Amino acid sequence: MGATACCWAGSTVLIPLQNMQSSTRWDGMGKIIGSIGAIVSRNRIIVSLLLGGALWFLSRPTLLSIAAGAPFVILGEAIRTWSSGHIRKNQELATTGPYAFTRNPLYLGSGMMGFGFILMGRSWGLLLLFLMFFALIYHFTILREEEKLSARFGSQFSAYAESVPRFFPRWSAWRQVETGFDWGLVLKHREHRTWLGIVVILALMMIRM
Repeated sequence: MGATACCWAGSTVLIPLQNMQSSTRWDGMGKIIGSIGAIVSRNRIIVSLLLGGALWFLSRPTLLSIAAGAPFVILGEAIRTWSSGHIRKNQELATTGPYAFTRNPLYLGSGMMGFGFILMGRSWGLLLLFLMFFALIYHFTILREEEKLSARFGSQFSAYAESVPRFFPRWSAWRQVETGFDWGLVLKHREHRTWLGIVVILALMMIRM
């Protein structure tokens, strides 16, 4: 029953991400929430550890729940790592790798990771809060980032946005995926620290059992 309710809530709060119009005007509250989202994104390791600590106190993990949630966490971070290896901020529009399937693979990966950790902890109430927080923060963060990309790349971004979904991936790549992955970019974006955070949270989960 709880799982069904959470799935319904997830579709309710996350599907609007797919349908948001980039031309939406910012209001005062939108800018504030967008700024909060940007801060969260820049400090994702600290935020992840804080949320992991809260989850540790609220969770009731079992070996089965950890086994069920781990694939989402690993896949989510794999998507983030793949994405980080294709990002050259302020230099070129990222359209290769996972960006050929979704315009926001980093946020997609983060969402999968959060879902996986909460699934491990078997805290449905926390899952509802996470889904609402995720949709609220990233709604405005994505809009703000798209405004910047549109201003910087113009028609190139417009063509890309028309063909590639904002959040939920398309089934086939927008264009032939180039082999442009660079481990140096992954290290530059400090994504290896996220892997370390995952190990710490998993250790806390095991202790909590």
